[in-house]
Amino acid sequence: MAPRKSTKPDAAPVAGTPDAEPKAKPARTRARKAEPVPEPIPAAAETAEAPAPKAARTRAPRKAKAEPEPAPAVEAAPEAPAAPAPAAAPAPDPGLVTPQALTVLQAIHAGAAVELLFQDADANPPRTFEPRQLIFDTFAKAWYVWGWDRRYNAERHHRLDIIAQVSLVEGMGRAAQGPYKEGTPANHVGGWLGGEPIQVKAVLLKQWIFAVRQAPAPFPEFRIEEQEEGKALVSFTGTDLRAIARWAMQFGDGIQVLEPQRLQDRIKQVGITWGGKVAAPAAPAPKPAPRPEPRPEPRPEPRESHAEPRRRPEPPRQAPEAPKPAKAGRIEIRIDRL
Repeated sequence: MAPRKSTKPDAAPVAGTPDAEPKAKPARTRARKAEPVPEPIPAAAETAEAPAPKAARTRAPRKAKAEPEPAPAVEAAPEAPAAPAPAAAPAPDPGLVTPQALTVLQAIHAGAAVELLFQDADANPPRTFEPRQLIFDTFAKAWYVWGWDRRYNAERHHRLDIIAQVSLVEGMGRAAQGPYKEGTPANHVGGWLGGEPIQVKAVLLKQWIFAVRQAPAPFPEFRIEEQEEGKALVSFTGTDLRAIARWAMQFGDGIQVLEPQRLQDRIKQVGITWGGKVAAPAAPAPKPAPRPEPRPEPRPEPRESHAEPRRRPEPPRQAPEAPKPAKAGRIEIRIDRL
């Protein structure tokens, strides 16, 4: 059997013995705090561990290191719904772009004239036409072509659904005016570059400058230059005074014509006609024929009546006048000579 341990307290150490000397306490060095380990980032597959702190000479008893919590499972982000594929544009209506419209568009692109054959040839005979614009009107649901009609020497609109055939013209075609400059485009001869040139200069006011810049050029060599605030100088060349006057008058008081003088006179004449036209005097009404004088009708005789006749009121009686005093008689004395 193992010997029993004594329960008596140990005897005090005797002085001078090595046991009696106090034992030197080991010097304690303050252990540096370990830096906090950053939490693992969920999106990263592995995280780097923080560097271990430097050990002191005398280490405190180590505590059991807590096992790191398992990183939460990273859920995959929901994929964004795929953008719907753009719907295919509806196929154009074959009846929307007519063959006549395609031919006119080809002529505008090539700078050529076209021959127009109308369905009612008796009312609208064939003509050479210089197209400038092709327009689809949303109200009428129809195509319109605008340009110079050589038959009438004027600008015209034509509706394409009343035209039986549109064909390209080789060369200048039938012309109503000329001669033309050599090399003049066929779609510019009409009222724009054929015949005697008219140099035009005008000043546009502010409210029309933007609209004119956005619109197609109405005449060849059309230029617009900014001037002082709210004004712009417009210059171009034309040949038809009526077409130029119609273009200028559409702006009302928003344009000031500088030259030529005959354009100013034309606009003044039209303005006087619009505002100061005097109505023709009406023809005098015919005098009525004299009427025959009516014949006097015979008056009916008064009928006798038994009723008493009405008495007329008597006039008021006047007081009798006092008698006038008699005049004294004359006494005549005659002396006869003996």
